[in-house]
Amino acid sequence: MKDHPVRNSIYNVYFSPTKATQKIAYEVADAIAADRDLTSIAINLTKPKSRPVRAGGQENDVFLFAFPVYSGRVPAVLMDCIDQFEGDGAKAVVVGVYGNRHYDDALLEAADLLGERGFKVIAAGAFIGEHSMAPRVGAGRPDADDLAVAAQFGHDVAALIEQGATETPAIKGNRPYRDGMPDTGARPATTDACTKCGICVKLCPMGIIDADDPAQVADGCLQCNACVKGCPQDAKRFEGEQAAAIVAMLEGNCLERKEPELFL
Repeated sequence: MKDHPVRNSIYNVYFSPTKATQKIAYEVADAIAADRDLTSIAINLTKPKSRPVRAGGQENDVFLFAFPVYSGRVPAVLMDCIDQFEGDGAKAVVVGVYGNRHYDDALLEAADLLGERGFKVIAAGAFIGEHSMAPRVGAGRPDADDLAVAAQFGHDVAALIEQGATETPAIKGNRPYRDGMPDTGARPATTDACTKCGICVKLCPMGIIDADDPAQVADGCLQCNACVKGCPQDAKRFEGEQAAAIVAMLEGNCLERKEPELFL
């Protein structure tokens, strides 16, 4: 476990298997850092060896927690990390990135979890990224307009901090939270196009793709599609009736562009 003791900082803490969340997180964090003259400390939780990590802050610090929304919830893989966060009165900002369906209860859940760890959540934002399972849904997101909104959100958060904000805004969502992603045992198939280059092994946030034989994938797949999107040979894919049904549902109902929602 690693310690990050630097103070008077903004901690940009993110989990981002396909980089969409990372893009939004940096836009928000950089804007806050510039306006508040804070040192920006990036803590990337994506790789297995980076988790869990002890992180937090004090009253004059800012803690940005950014994650992809999975089935309307905070990814379960991050719960052990959250248990190691220590707020001690630091102001926190929640950022959820979802695949143009809906963020459901994820922002509210994240705000509740950070509140329990001693943070003062003063803002939250739901942004859109290309859907991991259905790339036609939210295609090309976050785009330039999304990044501009994220940067302005960061500036608005900095203004809130300047004004001394400590209260949590009303954030959309329900308690109890909706059921999270079920463990279906799904995992990507590997075609004969695989060259065993090892890129998918390095990209997998769960560390479950065999380095010697990438066609072998152990239990615990998040269906984040980092391996699918990152394979230079297009040799990874999710197959079968369940995957096809999910794509059909999303393409049938979620192609219309949605815009970021901000809570300040």
